[in-house]
Amino acid sequence: MRVLIVDDNEELRGFLALCLTEAALEVVEARDAADALHKVEAEKFDALVIDSIMDDGEDGITLTQKIRATRSGRHIPILMMSSVSTALARRMATSVGCNEFMVKPFGQLQFIDQVKNLR
Repeated sequence: MRVLIVDDNEELRGFLALCLTEAALEVVEARDAADALHKVEAEKFDALVIDSIMDDGEDGITLTQKIRATRSGRHIPILMMSSVSTALARRMATSVGCNEFMVKPFGQLQFIDQVKNLR
């Protein structure tokens, strides 16, 4: 399973990548929305993990909308991560095409299971 992790926080992105790599998944990292969109259009992924808030002026909701508008990203399962645990945040994520929603902080095993279940 090939997974793209999109998060502007390099430390968290690296930790999540390590978790998935240790679970025998192939991981590619993107530091921001523009990098992620380019990679989705240029490469094949089985799942995407996207942070809801990024410092580059783009948010995970907008990025998901852009990904869903591309031919290559239309059907890729997406897990949105957020530090906001409101029902509204969850509804917004699912309304733009996210398949799953996780509230940070979360456990390593929970994260791995959620990603593996995105198939």
